[in-house]
Amino acid sequence: MEIRRARGRDFLPIAALDRESWRENRNGEFIPDGEHVWRIWVDHALVYCAVDGGRIVGAVLAFPCLGGIFNMHKAFVADTHRGRGVGSQLFKAILEEIDRLGVDVFLTVDPVNAAALRLYESWGFERSERVQGYYRENEDRYVMVRKAKAS
Repeated sequence: MEIRRARGRDFLPIAALDRESWRENRNGEFIPDGEHVWRIWVDHALVYCAVDGGRIVGAVLAFPCLGGIFNMHKAFVADTHRGRGVGSQLFKAILEEIDRLGVDVFLTVDPVNAAALRLYESWGFERSERVQGYYRENEDRYVMVRKAKAS
């Protein structure tokens, strides 16, 4: 298993894995991010991927926002590779890069996803606020922030 920065040609398999992973979301009927934005993110944001046997089996994405903070927008692992620590390796890689940059990072999470809340808290994220109707009227989110770590 190799964890590395995504390369230009990785955007199509990452987008395909994103679509596949998104179906399991509580609101999986809505459209995930498409190939066009993954192409931009691979070239201009922080995208790390997990590669096993030449196949991308996981990815994590963070991109800069106004005000100097980053947004950790996506993290997913193929069904075949869950429970093997792949997600943890991806988080470690991207958070090390974010720490090297010395910036805060935020993410949003479904308030009913207790497992994700515990996971993000274990990586140093703290609940900042609960936003009612973040995406749609019935889709609340916690905003969680991880302060910059000294390198």
